[in-house]
Amino acid sequence: MEEQDKFLEILGEIKDIAALQENSLSKDEIQKYLSDMDLNEDKMNAVCSYLVAGGIKIDGYSKASGSAAGKSGSGRGSNIKHAMQVSGSRETDSQETERALFNRKLYMQEVNNLGKSGASEVNNIIKGFLMGDTALRDKLAENKLNHVIKLASGYKKREAVVNKTVSIDEIIAEGNVGLLVGISVIEENRERYFKEDGTPDYEAVHGTINMEILSAMESFIDMESEDKDWENTVIAKINLLHEAAKYLTEESGSIPTKEELSEYTKIPVGEIDSIMNISEDTKRVASS
Repeated sequence: MEEQDKFLEILGEIKDIAALQENSLSKDEIQKYLSDMDLNEDKMNAVCSYLVAGGIKIDGYSKASGSAAGKSGSGRGSNIKHAMQVSGSRETDSQETERALFNRKLYMQEVNNLGKSGASEVNNIIKGFLMGDTALRDKLAENKLNHVIKLASGYKKREAVVNKTVSIDEIIAEGNVGLLVGISVIEENRERYFKEDGTPDYEAVHGTINMEILSAMESFIDMESEDKDWENTVIAKINLLHEAAKYLTEESGSIPTKEELSEYTKIPVGEIDSIMNISEDTKRVASS
């Protein structure tokens, strides 16, 4: 779990870095950030596909050539890549709702077009995958996409979703990342997924994938909620400093120093410095 947590943490950091660069990165940059994870080309393409779905432009990566199975052109390999791309852009409430419903409808259609195997066929896919047939990686992922959607729908009444801190589409996208992580965990530890009699432990396979999907979803919701709480706190303190600066200026006839603002608002000087770096408007009003 530690390695998967690190992977999800690095993905979050990459998205933050992209946000500072007008949502643009190069594939070389991403490979550098993930250099410690030892990802092969297929997994790197899956990461790039996920980031592109989140609105990040990646130089050196083409949607047409990168797929979860490392194949180009049409067919099951490209379909799985396309189906796992869920829009995560933030717009106005009405635009977001309309676009989210449209994107989700397209996504559902794409997932349904992939088809769903029966229980015995899924077991055969898992068995072949555990035996080393890496070509079955996509088939296993395809058969779990509906499960990701089902798990994500369970978050509809979550406070972060109701308050629109996150959307169901974003939770689905993060769940898809967890799905890929879970399959990677199984792939790298195949021997652990066989029982003592040599038969595949199907329950353990499903359990690992399920755990990684939920872990990715929960981590994303927690991270976004914390970021939103932090943002709201900073905005409240910026407003407080702005009002305090206006009041103290009117009272004394001069612009207050940071120390005076700190004494009046009870906000530490160091924190005021940090807020000033965030808000240039506050910095101009409350400069010493």
